[in-house]
Amino acid sequence: MCGGIEYQGEKIYFPQPGARLPVRLRDGSVTWIAWGRRKDEATGKFPNGGWARLNSIKSGKWKPWHLDWF
Repeated sequence: MCGGIEYQGEKIYFPQPGARLPVRLRDGSVTWIAWGRRKDEATGKFPNGGWARLNSIKSGKWKPWHLDWF
């Protein structure tokens, strides 16, 4: 798993407060979304953390969070 990414010369790391990831939409535009959920964040539906292994998504472990689009 990676601890960070680089996008258009900008380096983003999960531990950074307010870290966001670029997501390309179907129309080709890019939007930025919050990267994961930290322990101090009381809101949100997802479990704490910033990663999900693809095999855990495919095996159904993330179905409670409606990640069935793979």
